[in-house]
Amino acid sequence: MIRSSVVAFWGGTACFLLGFAVLGHQAFLGSLIGYWTGFSYTIWVYRDTLKSSELDVGTAIRRMRRNFFSRLGVVTLIVAAVGRFHRSWLPSLALGIAVGLIISFITVAIQRIHLERGEEKNE
Repeated sequence: MIRSSVVAFWGGTACFLLGFAVLGHQAFLGSLIGYWTGFSYTIWVYRDTLKSSELDVGTAIRRMRRNFFSRLGVVTLIVAAVGRFHRSWLPSLALGIAVGLIISFITVAIQRIHLERGEEKNE
């Protein structure tokens, strides 16, 4: 994983854990699970896109379609499990997924901008 992504991942996790300590609500644990889910989803999409960009068009489309359904299945499984065992965590889970997607997307976009400018890699 890219160094800036690792910093963003653990920094966000630390902020969520600090928020739990201050607020003391167990229902916000869903937001931590959602943050991890959203963050890993974006990193997974980014890596699959890089791998598929080297293939021919037909193979790349089949691969991206298959990987899309895999990612959708994982997110659905996580949401269903949280909904089944801790229904009160669902709103915070949705918020955590949104925050994880946004933060990880910003991290990946900044990394791509630096690579396009010719700056050195952060791996």
